[in-house]
Amino acid sequence: MMYANKVWKLVLVVAVALGVFAVPALDADAQTEYKPKVNATTLADVPLTGVAGRKVIVKHFEIPPGYVGGKHFHSGQVFVYVLEGEITVEMEGDAPLTLKPGELFQEPLGRVMRGKNLSADDAVKIVVFQIGEEGKPMMVKVE
Repeated sequence: MMYANKVWKLVLVVAVALGVFAVPALDADAQTEYKPKVNATTLADVPLTGVAGRKVIVKHFEIPPGYVGGKHFHSGQVFVYVLEGEITVEMEGDAPLTLKPGELFQEPLGRVMRGKNLSADDAVKIVVFQIGEEGKPMMVKVE
């Protein structure tokens, strides 16, 4: 009987070592709720006529319900026009701002921010107008 107990203990130790009874590890990705990505369509990406070294980018975004964007800032001027739904903009140092259809918002240059669609059901549709230097990123992600 004593021999059988030693065998079972050895089997248990090996099983645990091989991960047979292991609980799936929780890493940062597993703990983060999945948020769907936005659907972006570039409508224009052209040099700004009469202003050397500058360009204009116009994009249409469809932002799914529950979306939380990453923190970022813009190196050029950005204007957001809301077509449908409501988007909440969080900027460091300010209370969140909710933009509704028909509203135009000029994002402060170089200010860390992020956008959210707080609706559980409705997508947000916006048009973004960006003016910046050619060769430089218009959006810079912040950790």
